[in-house]
Amino acid sequence: MGGLLIAGHRIAMNLKKLSATLMLIGISAACSSVSNVVEPPKVVVQQVTLQHLSLRETTGLVTLNVTNPNAFTLPLQGVSYHLRLNGVAVASGEQAQNMSLPSQRPVLVYIPVRLQVGEILRLAPMLWRDRQANYQLDGAVRLPMLSVPFQRQGAIGVQQ
Repeated sequence: MGGLLIAGHRIAMNLKKLSATLMLIGISAACSSVSNVVEPPKVVVQQVTLQHLSLRETTGLVTLNVTNPNAFTLPLQGVSYHLRLNGVAVASGEQAQNMSLPSQRPVLVYIPVRLQVGEILRLAPMLWRDRQANYQLDGAVRLPMLSVPFQRQGAIGVQQ
C-alpha cells in the first residue's frame, strides 16, 4: 500500500497531481520573472484623427509612438483599443501588428479605425457644426509575455 505516513495517518500521494502542481509553480515563477527582465515599452498616443466622415463610412487613424527601452528587440503582436467620442463608444477592436520594436528607438504604429456608423450618425450634427470632438482612447500594446496599457484624452478636428 503506497503512501506517506504523517502523525499516524496514511496519506496517498498522487504523483501526477504533485508533478502538475510543481510544474505550475515553476511556470508561474518563470512568468513573474519575465517582468523583472523585460522592461515594458513606453507607449504615447501621438495623434488621433478623423479621416473621413460620411453617411456610408467613417474612418479614423490612431498613431502610437512606441519606444522599447530594452537592450534587445521586442516583437509586437498587436494592439487593442476602445475609442469614445463625446462620451459615446464609437469603435473598439484589435489589430494584429506583426513587427519588431528595435532597442532604444521609437517606432510609429498606425491603427486604422472603422467607426460605428450608427453612433456617428447620432453625433454627426454636432460634429459637422463644431468641426471637433472630444475623445478618450484606451487600449493596450500586446507583446508575447505582457500587455502595456495606454490612455489618452483630447480633442480632434473633423476634416471634410
